[in-house]
Amino acid sequence: MEPRRHRYSRAQRQYRGSAEHWLRQSSVGALALCLGGCLAGHTAEVQRSKLPPLPDPITRHQNRVVIQLSPEVVPDSQCVAYEQYQTLCFDGVRTAIEDSLEDLLWPSFPDVKIRRHGDELEPGDYLLQVELKLDALPPDRSRYGWSAAAKGRWRVVRDGLPLEGESLSTRSRGDFAYGSGLGQAAGEVVDAVAAHIAQVVVRLPEPAPYEPVPLPPVVLKNSFTPEPAPAPTVEPAAPLPVPPQAERQAKTHNAIP
Repeated sequence: MEPRRHRYSRAQRQYRGSAEHWLRQSSVGALALCLGGCLAGHTAEVQRSKLPPLPDPITRHQNRVVIQLSPEVVPDSQCVAYEQYQTLCFDGVRTAIEDSLEDLLWPSFPDVKIRRHGDELEPGDYLLQVELKLDALPPDRSRYGWSAAAKGRWRVVRDGLPLEGESLSTRSRGDFAYGSGLGQAAGEVVDAVAAHIAQVVVRLPEPAPYEPVPLPPVVLKNSFTPEPAPAPTVEPAAPLPVPPQAERQAKTHNAIP
C-alpha cells in the first residue's frame, strides 16, 4: 500500500506551525511540539539542465510573447507530505519553468517577456499562460525509487482569441531517494514540460511573417596572414664608359671622306 499523502503549500505549512494558530488550539507545550515537527522537512531545489535549441522549422513571429504564471496558481514553493515521511517542498518551481520557456522561445519571437503584476499587454502580443503542479511519487512496480511528477495545462492567447492549448502530465525517472535529491527529478519534468510547450508555440502560424531587411555586402580581407614583402626594385645598369683611344678612333673614322 502506498503511503498516504497530504498536499499543501509552504505558506499553509507555515501557518499550521505558527504560534498564533497553535495558541488558539492548545497550550505552550503543543506549540513547542509543532515547531519541532511541522516546520521540519526536506527542501528540493528544482535543478534545471541545459536544454538544446529547438529543431527547425521555427516560425519567425512579428510580435513578442509574454509568459504568465500566476503566483497564486503556480507558487514558487510547492509542498507534499506522506505519512511517516517528512514534508517535502519543491523550491523554485515557477522560476525554473519561466527561465526554461524564455530560453527556448527567443529564436521565434523578437522579445520574450515574463509578465509581472501590473504589466500591460500590447496589441498583437502572444500571451502564454501556464499552470503546473509538482508531486513526489513513491516507488512502484516500474520504478524502484522515488520520482517527480508534473501535471498542468497551458494555452496561447492573442488579442483575446485562444490559439492553442493542452492539458499535460509527465513523470521523471524513478532513481531518486526521498528528499533533496528529488530536485533533479523535478528539473527533468519541468524541462520536459517547457520543451513540449515551446515546440508547439514556435510553430504557430504567423499572418505576417517577419521579413528581415537585407544587409549590405561585406568586403573580406584576411587580416591574420602577413602580406608578402614587396619585390625589390631593379635599377637599369649604367652604360660602360668608352675608353679614350677608342673614342679617338671613332672620330677619325667618321672624319675620313
